[in-house]
Amino acid sequence: MSHQATCWAIKAGNGRGLSAAAKLVLWQLADRHNPDFGCFPSQDRLAQDCEVSRSQLNVHLTALERAGLIRRTRQSDEKTRQRKHTRYMLGFEEGFEPL
Repeated sequence: MSHQATCWAIKAGNGRGLSAAAKLVLWQLADRHNPDFGCFPSQDRLAQDCEVSRSQLNVHLTALERAGLIRRTRQSDEKTRQRKHTRYMLGFEEGFEPL
């Protein structure tokens, strides 16, 4: 957990016209942010913790991306081409560029 990420998420989500559920998703992402490694929660875990369906979770994640607060980077294993957990980059991280 990153205190810096959580404080950023609480402030960043205000005044952007986001739903309460989208803000909750942002806060859950911030709570899972590791300053050394980033943020990689599974969609199943995020949906469960936010008490929304996976389809609704993706609606909220898209809203957060459009608001310039997060960026999703899908990753896959180079050898097996299996999908790995998505990397969620938060707006306060160094090198963040909104879509």
